[in-house]
Amino acid sequence: MQCPNCKHWNEAGSRFCEECGFELVADPQNQPVSAQVSVRAADENEIPAPAPQTLIPADAPATVPYSGPRLLLNSTGSIFRLGDVAIVGREDATLQIDLEGYPEGKYVSHRHAQITKIKDAFYVEDLGSSNHTWVNQIKLAPGQAEPLKEGDIVKFGKVELTFHES
Repeated sequence: MQCPNCKHWNEAGSRFCEECGFELVADPQNQPVSAQVSVRAADENEIPAPAPQTLIPADAPATVPYSGPRLLLNSTGSIFRLGDVAIVGREDATLQIDLEGYPEGKYVSHRHAQITKIKDAFYVEDLGSSNHTWVNQIKLAPGQAEPLKEGDIVKFGKVELTFHES
């Protein structure tokens, strides 16, 4: 399946792009075309089976995006799901959110910030980064835990993301 965001070809059935993290939606237009066509002569007494029906409630949304707590990378649409603790940085395989390779990712420290879930709320804390952490254009002091609310704009260096609770 081809990612509509970065045009990378992913394995069929993938929910997220391997390259940019964009949420993929099954779309027949994005599928490669098979070169093989099977043709069979129809028996004159054969009755074709009816097409299967899928019942979709009238009030169902057209697509069902990931709805858990997450950060959305504003420049690419990439989604980073949040667990109880997420370290944000770059060039480290142990990071939960690695911003290496993303636009402006070079301005993110190797261990830039930490996002922690406490009870039902998420907090972001700068870990002494070189280019700072910002929430809604307010610079955080290192070690200062700032609560996050739906729609908050969080910047790690120059990388801008939007926080979504659900």
